[in-house]
Amino acid sequence: MEYLTYGASQSNWLANINVGDIIFLSQFNPKSQNLFGPLQVTETLFHNNDIIYPQQRYFYRIKFKPIGTIRIIEETDLYLNGIQLEKIALYFRIINLIQQNKHLHCVSLTNDEGDAILATFDDFGSNYSPVRESALINDMNHVDCEYIYRKNRLNKKNYFSSESDLESYIILSLKNEKGEECKSFNTLLNKYESNDLGFSEIYNQFIFGNAYPSDIVVLNENNINIFELKKGKLTANIIPQIQKEIRKHLYYSLFSERIKSNNIERLNFYLIYLRNTDNERFKSVIFEKYNQLCKKIQALRENTITLVEYHFKDNQLILEEVC
Repeated sequence: MEYLTYGASQSNWLANINVGDIIFLSQFNPKSQNLFGPLQVTETLFHNNDIIYPQQRYFYRIKFKPIGTIRIIEETDLYLNGIQLEKIALYFRIINLIQQNKHLHCVSLTNDEGDAILATFDDFGSNYSPVRESALINDMNHVDCEYIYRKNRLNKKNYFSSESDLESYIILSLKNEKGEECKSFNTLLNKYESNDLGFSEIYNQFIFGNAYPSDIVVLNENNINIFELKKGKLTANIIPQIQKEIRKHLYYSLFSERIKSNNIERLNFYLIYLRNTDNERFKSVIFEKYNQLCKKIQALRENTITLVEYHFKDNQLILEEVC
């Protein structure tokens, strides 16, 4: 609060945040279960090496400002508001999300969850003592696609060092609607009916309401699009992990109250991995395992799978469907 700055150790945890977004900070430990807010983002993802968190690095950061007076509420205030508004299920779900936050790091809230927390600040919030904003000593390095490209030395090795940076790169590229990378991403979506990026919401990190992450999820009225990312090529060792991820995404997304998924008739699963000639021998295995898992729920929803390879050409990320 002193620096009006929130930090994380990986870029993807904060890549989906934009200037103007409303955020809340939670502080859950044995001594307190508090939320602070409402706050508004003033600076999107940047990297800064100043040590401003005790014994922690958290160099990927955003900046924010108070909306009016900073207020504080306790976890029980949320539950009490749920009782008074007769919306216990919604507020109890929010409490569970906040309690998991020490493991989830950054939770993308849905509109109804954000409105519910705002209402609780209005009804139960007490003023929080003003804080002095301390200036950062070193330069703030804005994190965009170019930054991720340089950090991963993609001009030399053509593959990402981490899946978190691959996730960040894609999310950041989707913010440039006129960019070629955004257009190619939208082409993958348009493979299915009523599935345009312009009419969708983009989420990352735990949107289905459990402590199992989904890399990127694109939601609209007709489709759940899940993008599972692998920084390298396909290997025999990662097939069991892919199968586990497919199973969790297929099942956890079926009746998630966070995204009203029971009203959506189609789930499209996209697996993105590094282009390599060795990938060909794993295609049939992945399709087979996907279809086996889908048979258990085929009466509930249509499910599709698309395999996508990534590579770089002329310093640009290329996503191509595997035929």
